[in-house]
Amino acid sequence: MNSTPWPLPPRPAKADGAMRRVGVEIELQGIEVAQLARLTAEVLGGALIQDSAAMFTIDVAGQGEWRVEVDLLLLKELAREAQSGDSFKALLADVVEATTSLVVPCEIVSPPLPMDTMGPVLDELVQALYKAGARGTRHTPWYAFGVHLNVDVPDASAATLLTYLQAFVCAYDWLVWHGKVDLARRITPYIDAFPRDYDLLITKPNYTADMTLLIDDYLAHSPTRNRALDMLPMFSQVDPARVQRAVDDPLVQARPALHYRLANSSVDEPDWSIRQPWVEWVALERLAADSDALRECCAAFRKHRKQWLHAMNADWRREAGRWLHV
Repeated sequence: MNSTPWPLPPRPAKADGAMRRVGVEIELQGIEVAQLARLTAEVLGGALIQDSAAMFTIDVAGQGEWRVEVDLLLLKELAREAQSGDSFKALLADVVEATTSLVVPCEIVSPPLPMDTMGPVLDELVQALYKAGARGTRHTPWYAFGVHLNVDVPDASAATLLTYLQAFVCAYDWLVWHGKVDLARRITPYIDAFPRDYDLLITKPNYTADMTLLIDDYLAHSPTRNRALDMLPMFSQVDPARVQRAVDDPLVQARPALHYRLANSSVDEPDWSIRQPWVEWVALERLAADSDALRECCAAFRKHRKQWLHAMNADWRREAGRWLHV
């Protein structure tokens, strides 16, 4: 098990002194969903509850409820229907079981875990997945599995959220490069960067916004959950009606967290740990918390972004490394 300590961001606690928390989602394949649920429960020492053929809950003392599930809405619905027991629905249950074991990716979803204690828990779980034969992003070209971090914020003010957005747009190219984000993930729409016009808008030296303007500008340029940093859950928590008017997507769920979804799921690599994408996220947090460095980085980013064909060279990702230290 990886025993290297996990770093903390500059502001690890909220205003009330409580440690910030992180919810983690791990996408994988290669282990049938019921077996995956049993394995997860064994590693975590939790009580396993089967909700359907495709969904399991694991109640872990001191942490809360983990979920293990098939990562496909249609199969979830079929599994619910298959609980009644007549022959047709029993057949559906068999189809669900066969499909989940052969084709469909599964997902482990943690409750929000304290930043200062989540490392050993996640390291032990990832090692158990590797030993059990889990398959990750690079197992085949068509696996675009990822690890998502749902990161609690130190405060939910517009000023703080803007610093995260600015740091992220400045860091995106570096994060893709440093994290070796797989081509299979990069060619999907799920982890797109923000549009260039939005990048240039929020990195203006005179850009300031209250919460209403911050949300409106975001929705005007990015009314989709398919971003590497998805702000819709956070903005839905703050102003659900405003988000719902702009985004008709039942998968958008309000929660007070930043939804970072860029990292590969490398559960089939023996030395991999979720610590690796976490370290990159902490580098982003350090930039967001340093007003002078962030201002300098935004200015350099804007200069680069205004160059034609900026995306076709590696100059910016190297330059961004001046502000992002791991």
